[in-house]
Amino acid sequence: MQGTVTAAQISKPAYVAVELKRGYKHQDILDGFDAILEYFTDYIWGAEYSIEGKPVEITAFVLATLFSKEGYLFKEEGKFDPRGIVKGPWDAYPMTFTIARLLWRQKDNLLKRFHSLSGIPKIERKLSKQRKVHIRSTPEVGVLIKNPTNKTGVTVDALKESIPLAI
Repeated sequence: MQGTVTAAQISKPAYVAVELKRGYKHQDILDGFDAILEYFTDYIWGAEYSIEGKPVEITAFVLATLFSKEGYLFKEEGKFDPRGIVKGPWDAYPMTFTIARLLWRQKDNLLKRFHSLSGIPKIERKLSKQRKVHIRSTPEVGVLIKNPTNKTGVTVDALKESIPLAI
């Protein structure tokens, strides 16, 4: 999906890889969770995405379901009282909030392992002494949902630190 990522008064065109699951069963959410982390891991190890033969940089890998437009991932969350929404860096239904937090934590763990296994700190020191080399930025991971406390507009809460995607 191509859209505009907006965060901290910065707005830029971006590519977001979306894993879409049905969202009727817990298994849908778990399978989507695993898929996002697998795509993220492949990407940090060098996998490339392209559109019409041209490579694109992925800004985020996100999980969405048929219920994302309602503000949650899992169908059963729609039965909860909206006043029970978890308040935090961004507002969300409990399961959706937990899945997003777990994705962020696992992303951090995967990056630590990647840096350890690949010797990145040593490489970065060597590169800083040489000329500047473009190293692609690390994408975010998250969930793609409509903001459940703001029923108007098209802003969709998605990623760590409340990065909204205007789609």
